[in-house]
Amino acid sequence: MSEHAQVEMVENMGSDTSPDKSDANDGLEGDLEERTTAKAWFCIILLTICFGGPFWATPTTAAISSQLLGQFGESELSAWTIPVITTSATVTILLFGANSDLFGRRHFLIISCVVGMVGYIVCALAKSNAMLIGGLALNGCASGMSGIALIAVPELISNKYRHIGVVIADGLVYIFIIIGPVVGRFSIIGGGERWRYLYWAGFAIEAVAGIGLALFYFPPKHPRGVPWKEALRGLDWVGGVLFSIGATLILVGIVYTSYLSSTDPKVIATLVTGFVVMIGFGLWEQFSNTKYPLCPRDIFTSHKGREFAVPFCLTFIVVGFFYSTAAIYPTMLNTFYIDETTSTSTELLLTLPANVSLVVGAVVLTVFGSRVGHWKWSMTASTVSLCLWGSLLALITPHNKAMMITFVALVQFSYGWAAYLSVTYTQLGVPQEMLGMSGGLAGTARYAGGAVASACYSTALANGLAKKGAELIPKAAMEAGVPQAVFDQVVAAAASAESVLAKIPGLDRAMIDAVRGAYKESVAYGLRNTALASLAFGVVGVILCLFLEDIGPKMTPKIETFLENDALAEKNRYH
Repeated sequence: MSEHAQVEMVENMGSDTSPDKSDANDGLEGDLEERTTAKAWFCIILLTICFGGPFWATPTTAAISSQLLGQFGESELSAWTIPVITTSATVTILLFGANSDLFGRRHFLIISCVVGMVGYIVCALAKSNAMLIGGLALNGCASGMSGIALIAVPELISNKYRHIGVVIADGLVYIFIIIGPVVGRFSIIGGGERWRYLYWAGFAIEAVAGIGLALFYFPPKHPRGVPWKEALRGLDWVGGVLFSIGATLILVGIVYTSYLSSTDPKVIATLVTGFVVMIGFGLWEQFSNTKYPLCPRDIFTSHKGREFAVPFCLTFIVVGFFYSTAAIYPTMLNTFYIDETTSTSTELLLTLPANVSLVVGAVVLTVFGSRVGHWKWSMTASTVSLCLWGSLLALITPHNKAMMITFVALVQFSYGWAAYLSVTYTQLGVPQEMLGMSGGLAGTARYAGGAVASACYSTALANGLAKKGAELIPKAAMEAGVPQAVFDQVVAAAASAESVLAKIPGLDRAMIDAVRGAYKESVAYGLRNTALASLAFGVVGVILCLFLEDIGPKMTPKIETFLENDALAEKNRYH
């Protein structure tokens, strides 16, 4: 039987309303109560591994990137080490997520594992920074494609547990967030080549996920009931090309701003061209007659935008707080709380408050989300909490360590609740046969929002440090009596470790303390600006929350998808 005939048969079966057929179906439904079977739970574990596998590279590489640059003897590509992952993921998650509604989840997820394996091999064998970044780019593509798992997991369990499904999908990511920086730091201690085992471990994780999914994961081939040949004819080819080019140029331009002047012709040309192409993409999606567009107008205008458009924008906003903490907390640690005398165990312990708090927030949402209910106000309260504690980080000084670590933990706890609830909103904001579309768009919002927020925060930090440093450091050096012969050298080395300053002739302990103290105050000023910048994101987020709908009525016992090789396969609308 042809593929088209199979789909038509399924549609006819779903629309048959004859008494005999209806009675038979009622009996069948009574015998086969909707439930998540043992095989489905096993596949959920595999999907969680698939989603977490590519992420392993991010926390581990971030922890050792500066040391790797030292080993490779290169620095010209240092700004791209992590952004290349998010840039690749931003593009691929929309293309593959949205089209998984047409071509099914299985093949895309298995391909993501293969791409991830190749990426990890390239990283493990890297002999240069360029080769490492090439491997990470492939890893980013795998991350975007595996983002399909973020919707593949929740659709296998009851809608009333949708928020739990979203959290479960990120289960392995939580573990990697906590242990990744620790393992990464240990792998680079003493130099050597042990860091390569990080990427071989990633290869093994991807291999397990890929083989497991190939053997056991068989979801419907046609989630929207569209034959593949028809889907290919109606595919949004033009939109895909425009989005890929525009998004890549914009994200590349944002990375350029981290090490080039905002007036540099390369920055201006890249950003302007990228935004022009993205405007073209928006016009194409709005006015073209593409049968299966990447961004359907209907889902953005549904319920005057309150059903999907508002949660989509909120997802973009909320992720900014993760990146504000990612900018503030490591800088805080390395400048104020960690020096050459700090033990390795203390350094590793200090990485835990932010990471563990995020996981705790997600777990609390899982356990108490349904009991609290009132989803709109739960989303609003968690966003207000993000905004409050994030802005209170502006109280930072070099000396209020306990207070700042507490505020960072509260920000991350609030983010753990808000981020996954916002994703839940986007998933329940579309017809469930278009769940992949929702996942692709929400994933793009998360990655793109992170890139924009990261650029804003790094700029705020750098500008604040440059402004205050130029004022405080020379003044402190002069008041401390730094000899004129080494004055410029001391000012330039203010950010260096105390051991570096101690090697400059003519400096005593008081002079070093004065210069270092002025540098720390300058960093505190930059971090203060960063925290206040996050306040702007937070205010917009709170306003968006007021326009949300309550998703309570949508959180029913219904399960959207069953495995085709499982007991309840006949309950699928399309096969």
